[in-house]
Amino acid sequence: MPTYEQVSAAGDVVGQNVYKARFGVNDCSDMPQLQAWDDYALNTVAIESLQGTALNGDESQVAAAHVTNNATILNWVPAVATAGGGDIQGGGYRANRLRGNESYLLLGDAADAAPSADDERKFQLAFGVAPDNGAGVSGHQPVLAVKTFYSGAAPEVSFWYNRGTEGTPDWVQMTSEDGGTPMAIDVLNAIHATGPATTTTSLDPVTKPGSVEKFAEEQWIQTAL
Repeated sequence: MPTYEQVSAAGDVVGQNVYKARFGVNDCSDMPQLQAWDDYALNTVAIESLQGTALNGDESQVAAAHVTNNATILNWVPAVATAGGGDIQGGGYRANRLRGNESYLLLGDAADAAPSADDERKFQLAFGVAPDNGAGVSGHQPVLAVKTFYSGAAPEVSFWYNRGTEGTPDWVQMTSEDGGTPMAIDVLNAIHATGPATTTTSLDPVTKPGSVEKFAEEQWIQTAL
């Protein structure tokens, strides 16, 4: 029976200890990029979640903020994407809407330095829904990826989510795959953007808004098949 666990402070809300990427052995030579793609081939961005809709201005509905040094504020998602790595927001964090190589999120630190071995970079995620989005999961299953740059051996990247609180994080490692390796959406550690009535055994679909884009109230991780 599928079971789920809520991610702490995830969404278009105040949050810092939400998700993180850990860079294991070997240094990066430049800031990594957090990207969103159609699937694990990591070469197309045709799905509705990444192309957007007429009523959200044809903007990607997958947003991310780099929060290693500062938490997001409420309603942090930028109205439009920034080509490249995203703008620095007033709260001291970088944010962007994600679409392949076109608009991504740079994962630096306060000095915009590349991660060394064993460094971590925290990030926040939000998933939008517009009034004219299609119903169901088809076209709404983007894949997240971290693109790394290095000289010599590749860094080992792992993903983590916080099931604790902001003040007392409890970090859990997520299942991930190398680029090009397909993974079904219903595997362990898939991220589900949900409505507020989700429980540990039942996902609540996000209700489409009446006029403007909104962002899923909660995010849950599948912990058992």
